[in-house]
Amino acid sequence: MPLSDMQMKLIQESRVILVQNLHLTNEDAIVVISKAIKKELTIRKTTLELLEISTLSERTSFVRAVVKHVQDQIMENPEWRSNQVERYIEKFYQTLHKIMNPDPE
Repeated sequence: MPLSDMQMKLIQESRVILVQNLHLTNEDAIVVISKAIKKELTIRKTTLELLEISTLSERTSFVRAVVKHVQDQIMENPEWRSNQVERYIEKFYQTLHKIMNPDPE
């Protein structure tokens, strides 16, 4: 499944938090995030394009699920795990939420 423009935006903007704060490489961060997005899209049997036009609660639920998948992957890897994971996962969530739910102007 090729990455959509929305997936690329989610990955590029949110990977910075994982790279800067949890010391993942760019490649590892991209793999972790894209795997989490694809997993949740498959579970929900949807696309990001459909999510973009869905309700705020559906988008928020999607973001929370993706963040949980990312957190699980990070906690499974002893090289990435730290006592600061929850703090940075919250920042990660905020970034994804902002991308999926931009402020109307």
